[in-house]
Amino acid sequence: MIKKLYRQLTSEKQRIALHYALYKAASIWLKGNRYECCCCGKSARRFLPHGDVIVRKNIKCPHCLSLERTRILCMYIQNEIFPHVTEPLRVLDFAPVKGLKEFLKNAPQVASYIDADINPNVATYQADITQMPYEDNSFDLLLCSHVLYCVPEDRKGMQEIHRVLRPGGRALIVEEIEGETTRDLQHVSPQELREVYKEDTTTCRIYGHDLVDILSEYGLKGQIIPYVKQLPPEFIEKECLTNAFEADIVDCINT
Repeated sequence: MIKKLYRQLTSEKQRIALHYALYKAASIWLKGNRYECCCCGKSARRFLPHGDVIVRKNIKCPHCLSLERTRILCMYIQNEIFPHVTEPLRVLDFAPVKGLKEFLKNAPQVASYIDADINPNVATYQADITQMPYEDNSFDLLLCSHVLYCVPEDRKGMQEIHRVLRPGGRALIVEEIEGETTRDLQHVSPQELREVYKEDTTTCRIYGHDLVDILSEYGLKGQIIPYVKQLPPEFIEKECLTNAFEADIVDCINT
């Protein structure tokens, strides 16, 4: 009852602002240096839990709210993208996360940064990934973390990624990849998604390793990078990435 009333009396934007404020307050009580976030550069004696269907402990940075997949992506950009930049990048970040957003906005390797989402309350610009309001060849780098799996027409999203990227541009797509073949779950009821598949109700599919073949049909030549396995054990421990081995990066070149 109280939760319902709270949602009726406050807008989503207000709830998100309060959410950030509460986490910022919580970070004061978690001061320490046992763990560190590569997105915001801050440390804590412990990270926060995260999850709806399955709650996982020591996952979320209390300062910038980054999850493991965000920190992996941030480290990949630092180590594998930025060292090869010859001219500052035009970046489109779909479904942005606060810590990575601030990191990219302030990076000297980035000429312009646009964050977008279909929900106008969670990004600066509202955009549907299946119908983006951007001209052809607008970006050098596009980030898409845990988005396509919940887009009913994900192939249209792939077409749009190809269209807005310049030839030779990069798309970094982060998804949990299971098995060889992508499984469509759009016919599954929300209750079954939660109880049987342990997925949230927005899940449309679980991608398999054939994702690279699907992407190639739309001009995105990709390879699956299990990047966390390439990081040193002490870094994995420091960044709370122990349970992040399924957060694979699909690094695509726009052909």
